[in-house]
Amino acid sequence: MIKLKDLLKERIDYQDTASQIVKSYKLKSKIKFGVGKNKGDYEWKSDTINLRPSYSSIKEFLITVLHEIHHALQRKKMGASKYEKVYQKAGDVAVNKGRDFHDDNKFEEDAERWAKKELSKWVKKYK
Repeated sequence: MIKLKDLLKERIDYQDTASQIVKSYKLKSKIKFGVGKNKGDYEWKSDTINLRPSYSSIKEFLITVLHEIHHALQRKKMGASKYEKVYQKAGDVAVNKGRDFHDDNKFEEDAERWAKKELSKWVKKYK
């Protein structure tokens, strides 16, 4: 049996929400939804943020979008080719220290910290 409070919960349109957040940071990144092992990823060549079609919470969705936006902001600031070089170098440094190319990459760690810091701006709006 479905409870009334569950019916009253507002659902957000992930595409529209992600697009509005991207635009608020003055980016033109495209948003795509698909299936993947990660919560999201950023394709720097095409300036595309890839997201899953569903998330366990609005907070998880917002952090993912913000994390990928940070990558897009860095690409915009540095330019695509420089972004690729410095991201690759940061991944290589992590590997040389016996760590994971992606998870221990300085750019990933910075994006996660930034996303958590920015989250408070958005969680009030979409909760």
